[in-house]
Amino acid sequence: MNGLIALSLSWLLGQTAPSTEPTEAQAASAVQAAQLEELRAQMELLQLQGEERTQQTQARLETLEQERAQEQEARQQAEQLRQQGLQSLARGQEWLATLDGLLEAGEDPIGPAVVSAQRELSDALASTADIGRGESARLIQSVLQRLGTLEDSVAQRNPDAARLQLFFASGELRSAWRMNLDQTRLPALEP
Repeated sequence: MNGLIALSLSWLLGQTAPSTEPTEAQAASAVQAAQLEELRAQMELLQLQGEERTQQTQARLETLEQERAQEQEARQQAEQLRQQGLQSLARGQEWLATLDGLLEAGEDPIGPAVVSAQRELSDALASTADIGRGESARLIQSVLQRLGTLEDSVAQRNPDAARLQLFFASGELRSAWRMNLDQTRLPALEP
């Protein structure tokens, strides 16, 4: 208790208690404790950085999966349009054969057959243009222009000129059909 009174008196008088020098063992222990605390802080930092990288990787993975799904959907839509275009081209070719038969037989009302062929080819042109097949679309447009001249040729009593236009139109239509058959020419998708 006297020590306590002496300590409190020295404190009141502004004197400090004599400091005791730490021993070598205490100093080593304090250094180890500081190093241990520093290692713990580094471990926590590394753990936080690892968690952050994991979250970034997961977010990137989800983004890539979404992009892949969108690309797959776009390819499926392009393939569906390609198939629709092929069907319309085949029906258009059938109408050209029908028109040729009508012209060969000398039957005069070819208007409904021309309109039907133009409708099918317009559908084919729309689906072809949607999937970026420029050369095929150009050929189909040429066929449509040739069909537009048929009725004038028949009205001028020149069925041979009309049949010649059908011959060229049929060749262009076959070329467009072959181009649309090629699945490897589906358009490249932009990111």
